[in-house]
Amino acid sequence: MDDEIDLRDIFRILWKRRLMIIGVFVVAVMIAGVISFTLPSVYKVSSIVAMGNFEEPVYTSQASAKSIMLSDQFLQEVFLQLPNKTNDFRKFKGSIKVESVKDSDRLIEISVETPDREEGKVIVEKMILLYANLSEHSYNRYKMILSDELAATQERMNIIDLDINQTKNALQDLQNDSSSSAVQAEISFSRALDRLNGMQSQRSALIDRSLGLQRQLELLRHLDVVQPAREPMVPIGPRRVLMVVIAGMLGLMVGIFTAFLRESLARPAK
Repeated sequence: MDDEIDLRDIFRILWKRRLMIIGVFVVAVMIAGVISFTLPSVYKVSSIVAMGNFEEPVYTSQASAKSIMLSDQFLQEVFLQLPNKTNDFRKFKGSIKVESVKDSDRLIEISVETPDREEGKVIVEKMILLYANLSEHSYNRYKMILSDELAATQERMNIIDLDINQTKNALQDLQNDSSSSAVQAEISFSRALDRLNGMQSQRSALIDRSLGLQRQLELLRHLDVVQPAREPMVPIGPRRVLMVVIAGMLGLMVGIFTAFLRESLARPAK
């Protein structure tokens, strides 16, 4: 058919319009290069923190921590403390991310994407400090509860120890007492011995309770910074090379399309 274009015609058109195709390609690459290099570098500043293990789910669960840290009230307080508030709050909030660390039920990553590396580090550190201050009251309250329980347990142990000593002395007196009948002495001795065994069982339970509370206090954690925020050396964006490559491909496609369009329009009408 006359209207069909074979492979030789395609290469002929491309060669004929090569300067235009190359020109569109070069212009697209140059425009993308200029735009990409005028955009400011964006850095990601992040920190990983471990949630506390005290019994307060509002401040110790990953989901709750994420909700609190991404709330407007929380971020506004952080935003107002920044020395140079160059961005609006909406843009500031959009640059913040709080995500759970994979395969962990206690770790979360707090990150901010910003052209100012120093400001990004300040933002992350202020977020951690503010969250720690919010949860400090609950942490101290739970720590006080454990400490009070430990003190009460130890006080109870002291009372049991005193009762045990008194019971042991009573048993010694019963053994040395010759004024009572043998039957009465045996009954009194048996009762005192049963009471002593009961108190020693209570003392063992109190020792286990005391050791458990001490262990809980030793392992009690508030908010630990596992990976502190640092100023990054390499930006995460913009991806200038990728932008130029994509612009070059698009420019090449537009140039080829334009070449065939002009060739079609240049043909005489039949």
